[in-house]
Amino acid sequence: MKKRPTPQLILPCALVLLAACETSHTPAAPTALESHESASVSAAASVQAQQTTFSFCPTVTPFSATIGVVVVAGEVDLFVTSITSQFTDTNQITLPTITLPAPIPTAQFGTALVQARQGATFPVTVNFGCGTASTGTVAMSVHLSDANGVAFTRDLRVRVN
Repeated sequence: MKKRPTPQLILPCALVLLAACETSHTPAAPTALESHESASVSAAASVQAQQTTFSFCPTVTPFSATIGVVVVAGEVDLFVTSITSQFTDTNQITLPTITLPAPIPTAQFGTALVQARQGATFPVTVNFGCGTASTGTVAMSVHLSDANGVAFTRDLRVRVN
């Protein structure tokens, strides 16, 4: 005749089996939804340098280029908090970084808001030519904040012909 396990033996075995079913992948905090992942920033691959009618370096530079920065929001509203640009000519001479901080984007463009699932174009004018060539590359960083308070940056490069 077979011997049956006693209740004192069943309970410890059951606890061991339940403990073995636990996972070590339990998050310590709630997973944050990255609402800015579907946001995009773009511009034309290249723009034409425009000669100014009157130049007096460094007050008025001999060249400028206007870059249409297109911001497309994802599932939540976005706010452009600042836009930085830096021109490097074809001889690798780099001008200082210029930042348009908030509220300048609002004052310059009318609003810094890009509504969810919508797009907005921000025309940014970059001045150069005092001690540099008229052709090169503009590196830009668009600093954004979404409606949930998450701040992030999108970078782009535009060639100037």
